[in-house]
Amino acid sequence: MRIKYLLFLLVFFAGCSVKQPQIGEKVFPKEDDYIIKALLDEQNGDLKDALNIYKFLYKKTDKIIYFRRYLTILYDLGKYNEVIKKSDKFLSEQWDDEVFKIKIFALLQEKKLSEAKKELISKFNKKNEFFYTMMAFILTKEHKYKEALEYAKSGYALNPSKKNLLNLSDILVNEKKYNEAIAYLQTYLNEKGCDYDVCLSLAHIYKEVYDIPNLANIYEKLGRYNPEYYILALNYYMDEGDYKNALKIVKKHKLSQEYLMYIYEEKKEYKKAALVAMNLYLKTKDVKYLLKYTIFIYKATPNKQTVKEVVKNLEYIKNYIKTPFVYNFLGYLLIDNNINPKEGLKYVQKAITLNPYNTDYIDSLALGYYKLHKCKSAWDIIKTVDSDDETVLLHKKLIKRCLNDTKKNHKKNKRRFGKKKK
Repeated sequence: MRIKYLLFLLVFFAGCSVKQPQIGEKVFPKEDDYIIKALLDEQNGDLKDALNIYKFLYKKTDKIIYFRRYLTILYDLGKYNEVIKKSDKFLSEQWDDEVFKIKIFALLQEKKLSEAKKELISKFNKKNEFFYTMMAFILTKEHKYKEALEYAKSGYALNPSKKNLLNLSDILVNEKKYNEAIAYLQTYLNEKGCDYDVCLSLAHIYKEVYDIPNLANIYEKLGRYNPEYYILALNYYMDEGDYKNALKIVKKHKLSQEYLMYIYEEKKEYKKAALVAMNLYLKTKDVKYLLKYTIFIYKATPNKQTVKEVVKNLEYIKNYIKTPFVYNFLGYLLIDNNINPKEGLKYVQKAITLNPYNTDYIDSLALGYYKLHKCKSAWDIIKTVDSDDETVLLHKKLIKRCLNDTKKNHKKNKRRFGKKKK
């Protein structure tokens, strides 16, 4: 289960210890001095000194508040059996709900589940939220989830607190009653807004049941606590192809323009992506954005005029970004558009030196030799390339045809040369 029970108990216990009754009138003159000293010892971690002071104060004044604090520190020191013994002695003489609760916690720490359950059923008020919460916890530890669920529901009905809600939700999830858990959590969310723990519990469930749209929606709500959740929501919307909500997140929460560029790229709206990329380049002077812009304008309008601009940009970019992609992109354009196939071949060869097994780069190399009318060399390069890419297949077809035509011409020339020689 998502919530660690020990943490749950400590939080619950802390809640009990904070709600203390008024100390009342002083029984002896220096009572306040002892109280202050005990509190300072607790604050400084001197629990044994604080323990002795509370023990002294209880004997001196007979005030239950001091006995509770005494038991609490014994508990914090891990002396659970001593807590149980002293609680039993106290409760045999007078009843106190808070002392009884501390005893129950100590029994649980000692793994005396049956004894704790028996004590709760026989001695504690059945209308008290604590009874149902603890019974749910014990039954869960005993793997009696159906019974635990009923107690958890009763506890939540008595006090619809966040703590009781999360406990109930965890048991429902354990029983794979996801829709019921969602209903409880969503009702709380609708009434009180996106509390971090509640929304996070909902997110875990939506992830468990692969409800991606609702998961993305919850992550967006969680973004108010940590902007990283906006990015998670954005990624989920993108995975679902929900570009409308993805754009809303970027614009509404003023995320980086890089995300806007990414969305336009995924939507294949290359002109818009190019505009964002250029704005980022002008703002940051980072050449990587100029490269992005160059890629996008080429994809948007791959005409002669665009190719000229792209080649010019790439000739500048290659001085800063020395990657095989850049070399191949520039080389391919010089080759494919017959601008300068010989120069283009040099750039492609640089790309292959850096990444010798890339199919696109090998295709560019073959195309370069083809453009230089070296069909046999081109065919020797591309014939072993296994690819379903339409461009590669087209180049393969052209090069093979060129090779066959070259062979035919060679035979004709040979025959003609032979006749002349005779």
